[in-house]
Amino acid sequence: MLKQFLTKKFIAVAGANILLAVASVHFLESPVGWLSATRANAGGLIGDGIPFLQFIAFASLVEEVMWTLARRNVDSKGGTRVPRLALQIATFVIYVVMLSSAISLVFEKSLAAILGASGILGLVLGFALRGLVSDIFSGIALQIDASLAPGDWLDFQYRGRDLSGKLLDIAWRTVVIADTSENIVIIPNGEFAAIMVTNRSRPTPVSEYSTTIELDASHDEARVMAILETAVDRALMDGVLSRPAPYIRVAGVKEGIITYRLLYCLEVGRISPTKARHTVLFYALQFLKAAGVPVTRTLRNEIARPGEVGQFHFDHAGARLQMLSSVNFLSILPPVDLAKVAEEVRTSRLIKGQRLLVAGEPGDSMFVVSEGSLDVVIESEAGPVTVGHLWPGDCLGEMSLFTGAPRSATVVAREPSVTFEVRKDTMAGIFEHNPALIERVAHMIARRQKANESALHKPQDAVQQRAEERSIFLRIRDFFRLRPDTDASRAAALAEMP
Repeated sequence: MLKQFLTKKFIAVAGANILLAVASVHFLESPVGWLSATRANAGGLIGDGIPFLQFIAFASLVEEVMWTLARRNVDSKGGTRVPRLALQIATFVIYVVMLSSAISLVFEKSLAAILGASGILGLVLGFALRGLVSDIFSGIALQIDASLAPGDWLDFQYRGRDLSGKLLDIAWRTVVIADTSENIVIIPNGEFAAIMVTNRSRPTPVSEYSTTIELDASHDEARVMAILETAVDRALMDGVLSRPAPYIRVAGVKEGIITYRLLYCLEVGRISPTKARHTVLFYALQFLKAAGVPVTRTLRNEIARPGEVGQFHFDHAGARLQMLSSVNFLSILPPVDLAKVAEEVRTSRLIKGQRLLVAGEPGDSMFVVSEGSLDVVIESEAGPVTVGHLWPGDCLGEMSLFTGAPRSATVVAREPSVTFEVRKDTMAGIFEHNPALIERVAHMIARRQKANESALHKPQDAVQQRAEERSIFLRIRDFFRLRPDTDASRAAALAEMP
């Protein structure tokens, strides 16, 4: 406890009191200057100055002791936090009392007159500044309240606006909050004390958030919920907590629209709720698009027959075409060829834990993830190790499709999933009538390999990349048994390359 008092400020204030007492003994023959019998003979400067300074120095000493005890109380286990605003008001009262005592005892002025004048002045000021006084006492109440503290994340409604932000400070008359856009919001203490506040940081910093998305009621609810669960699962890599686990609920049905609520937990302070909401919605929209499910309402007058495949189901060629058009290696195909791929792909439905590919096995096809998610697994000395995840819209096995290379990794379904298989026979027909595409595919594969090597801190220079493109081009041509391209057609292909 003694250590807490022995601060530089406390030592300086205590030293000032001792020096003034010594000076009072030397000049006034008493350590308490205002009680000295020889004060009148010492003159106004010393006889009144030293006692007056003793009152001020003693007020500073009392102030320092009060603040030190308050800090000690907060630091001790189970201690109660003393409001900073209350300490500031107590400091003001200490100096007012000491100054009034000095005026009365040192300068021998009537304390009753001073108090009477100050009382009348206080009534006038209190009536004129009643709003300010209300804010001050509301601030004291807010600081005493243990359910709020600077650093807490709060949700509240103020003047018709839904606000969310981090509590920075409770000052003399205002509450200072930084909102999700990092703007400073200042609210009078009296008004803030009257509104309902949700403290996201208490009793734990883990808090549940939610966002909604509306879809046409014609879509299969179980399928949509599975897609949205995958989207929230993907957001776990961007700050959403895995425990408690996120989940999906149907929030409402109205006029042919189903509202789905995506619920997830965040640790407040680690990620902005606005950013987390953007991340969850981004993956939800991306995965719905990959599954061929539009997020706009479709108006239809006809009534579908029972059991008829919906136009947005993956068994419908139009839905597959929309999804495949966003796949990197297929987006370069002309519309006619892309439609052919959409017609001829083979749909695979996987259960959780089912293997799609096995490392080392031969293959001549590429897979595109439409729904669900998969793990990429390689064998190590310690056993199987998951090195990556595949999500809706991702493709895998492109080297096997275009060059006949064996599978480089084992791929296992993390959950019930749907994939589209693009086979060699389909691409052979496309390359046969449009051989210029081979050069573009080789360029895309080489660029992807360069990105992977850069991530492993093994960058390629331009010469190495060009040589790699040439090697991949020859492997694709040989694998599909195509005739060597003419110089003119190769030049045209090079001109089309991005």
